[in-house]
Amino acid sequence: MTTLPPSQDIERLKVLAMLHYVVAGLVLAFALLPLVFVAIGGVVLLAPESMVSGDSELPPFAAGLIFLALGLALFLYGLVLAIALIISGGCLRRHKHYWFSFVVACGALLFTPLGTVLGVATLVVLLQESVRELYGVSFG
Repeated sequence: MTTLPPSQDIERLKVLAMLHYVVAGLVLAFALLPLVFVAIGGVVLLAPESMVSGDSELPPFAAGLIFLALGLALFLYGLVLAIALIISGGCLRRHKHYWFSFVVACGALLFTPLGTVLGVATLVVLLQESVRELYGVSFG
């Protein structure tokens, strides 16, 4: 593995920090979509008679709870990931909290395709020996 001059490592970390902010904005925008499920679940819970059950074995109350819980869980995941990406971007820019940025990069892998690309790129840069020295982190 070749070691890069510290200035190139710093530039790569700056670019990654900026990309963290961009992907955080996209994650936040996509996190609003599951609120449609929350609205559907709320309508079903508040007015179960509006649901035409037909041959469904699932009672409207249970369906409403499933929609509500799924929508809230997806929204909260997106919100937490967006906030973590913003914080991680700041940490990358300041070369602080190596392990926090490492864990956030792993969490971003689930947000495909952009989060996956960002997560892999962040992990590749963070695992370089020269970057670990910049952070003051050593393995073993």
